Amino acid sequence: MPKYPKNHQDVEYYAPGRKRRVAGSTIATNAFLVLIHKENPEATIAELRCIISDRARFLYNPDATEVLDAYIKAGYGDYIPNWR
Repeated sequence: MPKYPKNHQDVEYYAPGRKRRVAGSTIATNAFLVLIHKENPEATIAELRCIISDRARFLYNPDATEVLDAYIKAGYGDYIPNWR
């Protein structure tokens, strides 16, 4: 079994111009965020948060919400992500 650091995450998210990671998540959460971003390619981080918070459209995903909240807290709420 490999040893991982205490705060290990499968996927790490970085903001442009920053060397430290903004947030981390599992691969499944990353796939969910990429799917939502592909459906709404011109949406900002704050708009994506509103979209996934709509319980009539999606089940609540606390991990995805935490990732988007970390971007907003870091000051990148108006940033359009480049997730693939």
